[in-house]
Amino acid sequence: MDRRVVFASAVLALALAGPVFAGFGASDLVYIPVVSHNSGASGSDWVTDLYVTNPEEVAIDVAIAYLPSGQFSNASVFTSRDTWLGGREDDGFGLIDESLADIPPNGEVVIRDIVGEYWTDILGLNGNGSLVIFAYEADTLEPSNERVLRNVIANARIYNDTKIWIEDEDNPGEFIEKAAEYGQTMPGVPWYNLADSGAVSDTYDFSYERLTGAEEGSGLRFNVGMINASDPLTSISVTLQPFQANGEPFLDDEDNEIFSVITMPPLSHIQYYRPFTSEWDIDEVEGAVVKVTIAAWSSTAADPVVMMTSYGSVIHNRTNDPSTVLPSFDYPYDVDCMWGGDGETKTARSARRPVEIPAVF
Repeated sequence: MDRRVVFASAVLALALAGPVFAGFGASDLVYIPVVSHNSGASGSDWVTDLYVTNPEEVAIDVAIAYLPSGQFSNASVFTSRDTWLGGREDDGFGLIDESLADIPPNGEVVIRDIVGEYWTDILGLNGNGSLVIFAYEADTLEPSNERVLRNVIANARIYNDTKIWIEDEDNPGEFIEKAAEYGQTMPGVPWYNLADSGAVSDTYDFSYERLTGAEEGSGLRFNVGMINASDPLTSISVTLQPFQANGEPFLDDEDNEIFSVITMPPLSHIQYYRPFTSEWDIDEVEGAVVKVTIAAWSSTAADPVVMMTSYGSVIHNRTNDPSTVLPSFDYPYDVDCMWGGDGETKTARSARRPVEIPAVF
């Protein structure tokens, strides 16, 4: 039986049994929505550690692509393995970390400051972006027709590498400077949890996500980011619309609903800093919601796969202590839509993987 059919059946059984509190994070294709090696607001200095875990019963290999942040296409990343990070030099990856090969069952690999270690210098960019992570049975990458896809769980820890003043134990009343960190976890998003413009019907709509708990003002700031996780030939337009704590949309001086439309080239990552202030001229926001919607798309692909994911972050202005805001769909999971499909009225999501590891020429 197909592994994904088993997985979908397990999901349905859990759904019928009652509330489920754990999320599904394991997949052969996982996106880390944001990673950083960069200086930020209020003197912050952001660093990212990556954790990859093998939940399989056999050893796996992992390959990682980095998508730099900016309003430009990253499609070229999927034409060559030159800037990819993998565990085996023989597989043609331009960057090698041997710990990503032969990860044992239940094993975990930690890569400290992954962006700074592997991509910041060679790409010469700002050090923000996202990661795309592939997993497969150890040493089966080539030839591609023999590749065995396997699951991986991936999470990132993004933290402000800073210093604080603490009282000197040996000299009461005097203070000394010590290294400190304030951080947040950014869970990996399996490809089947991406927002999908094609997953819309009378009973479900996964073309948009909501980011809750947005706060911005003198004490806190809010960031929101998106990844165009579509195929490498597809651009999307994303709408960001803020809503008040009472559920009503924010309005401008002429009583029009406030929103922004962002054009995202293929595989681009874009983050907005303090959007309430910088984009919408709204001050002192508490308990707001931002709706992130795939509004339109254009593509030269024969069969476009139109997907995205989003995230938010609430950061304390004085300490730079961040909290992650994960996206939510409004509708409950439709098992057939998200993991199956009847072959007639819906396209099986198991056939809609947006990207693949580029071939070696």
